[in-house]
Amino acid sequence: MQRQYIAALCPLLLAEAALAHNVWIRPSSTQLSGDKDYVTIDGGGADLPFDVNHRGRPADGLHAYDPSGKEIEKENLMAGKLRTSYDAKLTQQGTHRFTDELHYFQFNYDDGGKSVRWRGSPEKYQKESPMADKKREKYKQRTLNTETFVTLGEPTAEVLKPAAKGLDLEYLTHPNELYAGETAKFRAVYDGKPLANARVRLAKDGMRYRTHDFIELKSDADGLITIDWPGAGMYWLSVEHEVPSDIVKDAPHALEYDAGLEVLPL
Repeated sequence: MQRQYIAALCPLLLAEAALAHNVWIRPSSTQLSGDKDYVTIDGGGADLPFDVNHRGRPADGLHAYDPSGKEIEKENLMAGKLRTSYDAKLTQQGTHRFTDELHYFQFNYDDGGKSVRWRGSPEKYQKESPMADKKREKYKQRTLNTETFVTLGEPTAEVLKPAAKGLDLEYLTHPNELYAGETAKFRAVYDGKPLANARVRLAKDGMRYRTHDFIELKSDADGLITIDWPGAGMYWLSVEHEVPSDIVKDAPHALEYDAGLEVLPL
């Protein structure tokens, strides 16, 4: 019998392609040895995770951190139409974190009978109150954090600590110690506390060559997500949550945490 992903008590297999563009980030390697080495980080947004067919990522939202949490330089940055890429030199032993952060606020306004979308940073909206003389509707706030991890030498845990605010993932299994046929455990957290019943989606690289199936899961009552990896490869893991906006009353604040994770053969 083929192994399946398991989360909470009742995983649901969705035999349909995602309707929205999915943001992804992936490294050229997840495990490196020696005193120092380079890694290349690619990122983009696409119909299917890891595909290069929609647009690259804004360079100002990309960050790289060494095992102590100190930001390191992005070298040879290339912001392309379909993909954004850069190199990072790893000189410290341990686990490095690479992130893509996006936070925006949007609404639609009436422009002579035509509905037009405004999108910008929450700070810009609060400071300027754009289109205040127009009829505004369909407010939405969104926070998206996408991450991947690379270890030079032995794995460390300093950069894995979940954030005290917002949506995050607690790595009960180290993200660079994932192996096919073994079980991995994660915990969805919001504002530092376990998040029950969070929507979780999982996809393996190469979906364009298969039926476009995402695995849809839910975290359990303790926020726990348990996965039995059916095979080696690059996986995209996404956790979603929604809360009321703190900017506009009755508007939603959609939060999403995505991770690019490599599962290695035993």
